[in-house]
Amino acid sequence: MIVPKGDTEKQAFLRDKSIKQGDDKPNVYIQKILAKLKPKSKLVDLGCGTAHIIEKLARRYENALYTGLDISEAMINLARNNTQGLTNIELVQGDGLELPFQSSEFDIVINRLADYSLADVYRILKKCGYFIEYGLGPDSDREIIEFFPDRCEEESFFFPEDPVNWKKEVTEKINELAFCNIKIEDYKCKDYYKNKEEIMDLIEMVPLLKDFDRKKNSEKINELVEKYTEEQGIAITWHYYILEAMKL
Repeated sequence: MIVPKGDTEKQAFLRDKSIKQGDDKPNVYIQKILAKLKPKSKLVDLGCGTAHIIEKLARRYENALYTGLDISEAMINLARNNTQGLTNIELVQGDGLELPFQSSEFDIVINRLADYSLADVYRILKKCGYFIEYGLGPDSDREIIEFFPDRCEEESFFFPEDPVNWKKEVTEKINELAFCNIKIEDYKCKDYYKNKEEIMDLIEMVPLLKDFDRKKNSEKINELVEKYTEEQGIAITWHYYILEAMKL
């Protein structure tokens, strides 16, 4: 049996559902991207998922051209549905670690929580082009880590070698390439979930845990819900950074 690459149909469905319910909050990220866009700019989103980022950009800045790339066929199918009628968007199924684009093809490369090759990002950027990355901070989903410390999917978290100087760790590789004007800012907030079902959707969507089973892990989820329920809902920490750099 051939195992599909990237997110499964269930993960894609849960992610699309979460975004459309307003749980995804990339507003700062979108504002930073919009600040770099110019008429006729060519932008590629590596790991575009359901295309929610480029769909918003394409509606707000119609004079630019947008490409969305994702390795998951399920995600690309949802992205096509979400971008119907937008003629300034092209969708490509491909691997962020082996980018199927020409050198110096794009003015802006963006990435949000997806695997990518930094060397390839540099290759496909035009001179003076921008790379903007939205990545996980070390405190993200710390409530999940607290209750399932030995079951975390390491690829879905950021465990820095030096928690105090984690930003230096993030920027280490990009400093080795010919990028300039490197900036990194982090943001922390609470995401609120209505009930335990939404918490379990979150765990399965990413996924956050190894061998997660809704029935078997129900009691532990109840404990988490009891401890972190606030007036607005069940509070889960969201910590992310936005990195910006320009190619020399």
